[in-house]
Amino acid sequence: MPWFAWVAIIAILVWGGLMVFSMVTGKAIPGSDNDADPKELESLKKRIEALESGQVKPEVERRIDRLEARVEKRELRDNEHEAWERKAKELGLGDE
Repeated sequence: MPWFAWVAIIAILVWGGLMVFSMVTGKAIPGSDNDADPKELESLKKRIEALESGQVKPEVERRIDRLEARVEKRELRDNEHEAWERKAKELGLGDE
């Protein structure tokens, strides 16, 4: 086996060991995407508290209302799609 194959195999084993260690300990590996920024977490907590206490700007309220309306439309569309799938299965036209 060529030397670069051994380098790749060792790198994969080290990476796998680090992932297992990270999962077992529950700690993020430094420099990974899962490493949380304490300042960012604090700012998010403040934003959540402001939203829950009702100290929100009117444009944020409108945006939330629009998002809720989009979710409702998506749920209706999903329900309609599921109904069509059930009907197709009843008629024997479903995926098999």
